[in-house]
Amino acid sequence: MQHISDQTQKWVEDQLEGKILSWAPMPGGMSSQISLLKIKKKNSMKEIVLREYTDTQWLKTAPSIAFQEAENLKQAEQVSLTTPICLAVDGHATQTTWPSLLMSHLKGSVELRPEDFNHWLDQLAKALSMIHQINAPSIKHQYFPYFDSSQPVKADWSSVPEKWEKAFKILKQQKRPDFLPTFIHRDFHPTNVLFGKGEVSAVVDWPNACIGPREIDIAHCRWNLAMLYSQKAANDFLKAYLAMDKHFTYDYYWDLEALGNVFSEERPEVYGGWQVFGNTNITQADIIERMDVFLMNALEKQLKFQPE
Repeated sequence: MQHISDQTQKWVEDQLEGKILSWAPMPGGMSSQISLLKIKKKNSMKEIVLREYTDTQWLKTAPSIAFQEAENLKQAEQVSLTTPICLAVDGHATQTTWPSLLMSHLKGSVELRPEDFNHWLDQLAKALSMIHQINAPSIKHQYFPYFDSSQPVKADWSSVPEKWEKAFKILKQQKRPDFLPTFIHRDFHPTNVLFGKGEVSAVVDWPNACIGPREIDIAHCRWNLAMLYSQKAANDFLKAYLAMDKHFTYDYYWDLEALGNVFSEERPEVYGGWQVFGNTNITQADIIERMDVFLMNALEKQLKFQPE
């Protein structure tokens, strides 16, 4: 880990009116540097989280991402789940080396090998459903897909490359299903959810939250569960979410859009965050097979795609 720069240290200490005694890298930061700071304040000690946005490509496309996360955290305080509290932000790095955000440190840990898997899935579904009930009129940033459906794709790594072409043809030609815009996390998956004593204790990592279709939150988590475990885990999570809202129906088109958001013409790799949190038994071959299974399941169940 790179040490925190002198100027960033000064900013932190000025903002918190305390002294940094130590810092240590926190697991899971794939696109930013996240550090746990121990701060001495007069007669007390505090643990604070510092996120530094060090991904230059991300900053080019989203130069105000630190401010965006700060606003998202403010809105997330409405939910009856624990979420980080924003303590300070230097979104344009006027006093820090990188755009930076200070937030509260939350108790709990990522669990990728839960003792009661069905209860764990229920807890994930309940947490996501609660997020989707947040009223966030001040949020202006809107959901957008990460892919360009007009571009031809090749999936030479896949056992069914023609099915990937078909999926992108659907994404290009079919009108997106109607949805009710709501506040979404945009990156909800098991390594962004903390547990304690078998229950969800907190939801973290809010920079990408925005207004959009809750279906894409569901689909993205489904994809993660399918890659981590199996298609059955993804399906059981959907059943648990649907049980929270009897009037909501899920269009499997969104599974295809979630796949579009993560698709790469290069061979899919195992997400580093899963390994960091102890799930080290997934191979690249597993991911490729599970990608194809998730795709085939989506194509089979997606009833409104345009026939060839």
